[in-house]
Amino acid sequence: MTETIKDLSEQGVLTLSARAGEPEWLRDLRQEAFKAFSDLDWPDRRVGEDWRYTDPARFDLARPILDSGTAAPAVESALVASVDDRAGSIRIIDGGVTAATVCAEAAERGVIVSDLAVAAGEHPDLVRAALGTAVGTDEKFAALNLAAFTAGAFVHVPAEVELDEPLTVTVQAAAPGAALPRVLVVLGHNAKATVYVDHVGDAAQTVVEVVEVVVGEGALANVVTAQDWGGHVDHIAAHTGLVHSNGDYRHFEITLGGRTVYVRPDLKLDHRGGNGELLGVYFCDEGQHVEHRSLIHHNASHTSSNLLYKGALQGECRATFFGNIRIEPHAKATSSDQTNRNLILTDRAKADSIPFLEIENSDVVRCGHHSSIGQVDELQLFYLEARGIPRPEAARLLVFGFFGEVTDRVDLPGVRETVLGEVEREILSGPTTLMHQRRT
Repeated sequence: MTETIKDLSEQGVLTLSARAGEPEWLRDLRQEAFKAFSDLDWPDRRVGEDWRYTDPARFDLARPILDSGTAAPAVESALVASVDDRAGSIRIIDGGVTAATVCAEAAERGVIVSDLAVAAGEHPDLVRAALGTAVGTDEKFAALNLAAFTAGAFVHVPAEVELDEPLTVTVQAAAPGAALPRVLVVLGHNAKATVYVDHVGDAAQTVVEVVEVVVGEGALANVVTAQDWGGHVDHIAAHTGLVHSNGDYRHFEITLGGRTVYVRPDLKLDHRGGNGELLGVYFCDEGQHVEHRSLIHHNASHTSSNLLYKGALQGECRATFFGNIRIEPHAKATSSDQTNRNLILTDRAKADSIPFLEIENSDVVRCGHHSSIGQVDELQLFYLEARGIPRPEAARLLVFGFFGEVTDRVDLPGVRETVLGEVEREILSGPTTLMHQRRT
């Protein structure tokens, strides 16, 4: 495709839809999304709050949109590679979908893992009812993705089905350009599943992605999204869970790679009794710029949420966390809390931590926020060094302990070991000395 994100046209959107053989309803949905995309202004860090800390100019929007797959060797990060048994898997490479598989037992129970465009034709009722409900068209890049997603994955776990093995989705950047992947996960009522969405590759690519998870009544979704990009990838993403009555959504965001990463890990509690937990770890190294901007929306009574994000920074880099809990006037007896902690390991690293609350009624069980930016405790380092542990090793142990509060909450195959292994690799590849404790 010769069009770029910047000059995307309605005809280009229709061409994408026709080439994928999509049904009429999906073509119409794309057109509606394109109209919203056209009506919205491009983000500007000088206007509004959303892009205050990340300059949109960091993203190259003049790269051609990749509308087909690339014949590239498959790549898996340690997260997915650590999973021996999978209920199903699918791979997105640039603008194409390959290797969609479902194990025999899961297929017999009605589990679907498919190309999103194919599923729109074969399972129109399932896809149409969910697509765009968690991430719509109220933001420029979200509207762009719904209008022009070039490769998509559809994962469906029917009602009452519980899967013991994870389902895996791999998004791979193999060729230079712009990629617009979309992942739609739908769980029926009382279903239970774990889904890993892994991001790998190091092509000079601008990735505008949406992962939307629709959790049915009484269902449980464990979702892990991992950014393990190389240093040439820029990533804009919306990772959103929409939770129905008495459903549970547990999301673990792992951000380790990429040049510029701007992720919205959002939670929509639109139905009574819905629950959500957002966990995240990020490690920023030389030259990286990472922002997590989360909105937890309590839009129904008796809903609960908890957020815990922790990050460590070394080298010349910047990480921003902006977290907002919004409780509507009609959302009574809600419970929520958010915590963000940042550990500065070296000079020239900078962190921003902005917790925010919008509470529109007085009938709240609990609502709070906690935020900190600090350095490795020199007394703890001294304690470890006094017992014969070299300073770099002592720092590594303290960073492990720092992240342990998050990783200990995630009891999923391969996740904890992978995260700590990647953090160790980042520490060993970075500066060997910690910042001076008395820096001004």
